[in-house]
Amino acid sequence: MPVQLPIGAMEFRDARAYPDVETYVDKSAFIGRVLRSTARVLVFCRPRRFGKTLNITMLRDWLAGPIPSKTDVSEPFYGLAVQRDAAMTAERGQKSVLYLSLKGCKSLSWHDNLVALNAEVAEAWSRLGIPTRKVPAHLRQRIADLSVAKVEPGQAALSLRYMANAAAEVTGRPVWVLIDEYDAPIQTAWLHGHYPEAVAFFRTFLGSALKDSRAVHRAVLTGILRVAKEGLFSDLNNVVIDTVLDRAFATDFGFTEDEVRALAGDDPPFLDGLRHWYNGYAIGGQALYNPWSIANALRERGNGFKAHWMASGGTEVIERIATRFPTDAAIAMEQLLSGESVRVEVIEGVVLPEIQNDPSMLANLLLHTGYVTAVAVESGNDRETAVLRVPNLEVHRSAAGLYRRLLAAALNVPDGSDKLIAALLRGDQAIVQDALQRLVLHLVSYHDLADPTPERIYHMFVLGILTRLPPGYKVSSNREFGEGRPDIVIEAPSEGQPSALLEFKRDDSPQVACAVAVQQIRDKRYVQGVRGQPVWAWAVGFAGKGKAVVVELVGLG
Repeated sequence: MPVQLPIGAMEFRDARAYPDVETYVDKSAFIGRVLRSTARVLVFCRPRRFGKTLNITMLRDWLAGPIPSKTDVSEPFYGLAVQRDAAMTAERGQKSVLYLSLKGCKSLSWHDNLVALNAEVAEAWSRLGIPTRKVPAHLRQRIADLSVAKVEPGQAALSLRYMANAAAEVTGRPVWVLIDEYDAPIQTAWLHGHYPEAVAFFRTFLGSALKDSRAVHRAVLTGILRVAKEGLFSDLNNVVIDTVLDRAFATDFGFTEDEVRALAGDDPPFLDGLRHWYNGYAIGGQALYNPWSIANALRERGNGFKAHWMASGGTEVIERIATRFPTDAAIAMEQLLSGESVRVEVIEGVVLPEIQNDPSMLANLLLHTGYVTAVAVESGNDRETAVLRVPNLEVHRSAAGLYRRLLAAALNVPDGSDKLIAALLRGDQAIVQDALQRLVLHLVSYHDLADPTPERIYHMFVLGILTRLPPGYKVSSNREFGEGRPDIVIEAPSEGQPSALLEFKRDDSPQVACAVAVQQIRDKRYVQGVRGQPVWAWAVGFAGKGKAVVVELVGLG
């Protein structure tokens, strides 16, 4: 029977429910590494679909017990590596576990997110199975108040502390606290305008429960981003934050080459396809694959390969910043989509409000979210730098598809980039004029680009057209041609095919701006350096919000 993985199973018990039909890649050694760690609080940051929920629910199920017979083939851990670890077996079922998943806290308003969080808190307490009557009197009303109806932020912020204290007093033992997707509400808050409220809340929610608390034995959190500078973990003692750059738990999330080879079986062409499409992540010095993509490829074995990862959602943050990042970051994105590498400074954590103004912050966001990977990390002069690239064909095509959709939306026509590229390469001024008018008006109107220079406009343009170039064509931005650096060049692979170049200018009068662009194209002799015949030279002038765009096809004869 062909090997398959449990695609729909997010939690460990579900993934192990049908061992005779599906395969589970054994990651149970993760339990031993966590329990042997000396960290009081462990925070694991990995991209989407890298097995974070499977691992934290596996840890939960091990810690919470009950303890079965080693010969019980129906229990989820039967035959896994952790069962052969005597020291870890002795830890099984010894303490209560408070488990929360915050993946559902993605509402548009802060009030609704509090409601969702309180519902999860109430369920977490219910899963402990401790009757309220057994709770000490000084905590009984606090526990009784753990309900969806209670959404007062100050009270809710202390709910994790109250649960841990009550459980520890009833059982006489400190509890484990496990929180999956801790950063989901914080990302959502940034997207929908209640970031300060969310950060203040979670600083108290986590700090009041985990700081120097005798009621909490240890805590493990998972998420995508290492949220920095907001003080979520700064007040806690003995915290270890493990990211895509760290080695200790590198192979616990994602599939290794050996694991993928075993899943592929005796099928070298299929294995080569998996490598070509999905290999390329470098996490903690290990070559890894995204488990979600491998699972889907196994399910569709024999039907070719395609991009699965971005299709599973979670692109809201990337889409939000796609048309807002600084010019330097846009140039880096162009290089990455062109298959090049870029070098950036490694930042300890991501500060969401600073992303739009800091190219290094954006690059680190892309690294943590899985859109790029670090092929090398170097230390020196009191800082770390990383060499980043797009990890594989799947991510490249997914990212290209995202920018293609954004450009099509900006142009307000289906397949907008295809039509625009064709018009640029055949000298169709009417279509180019209309398309660029739509693009500029969309970006300026909806993203309030008050920047006095046009860089963000044309870099958005470049990122979009990069995704739909004819075979062999290349896009260059601010590269040397003729006697200067035209803004954009779409260069043919041979002399017998058409090319195009564009120069953007901005002024209070778009006509004046266009005239300046025309003169620069001629004075700098841009066309002389571009391969192709003919070379269509486009001058583009635009002004502020709501103003017309003027496009002129520059005659060079």
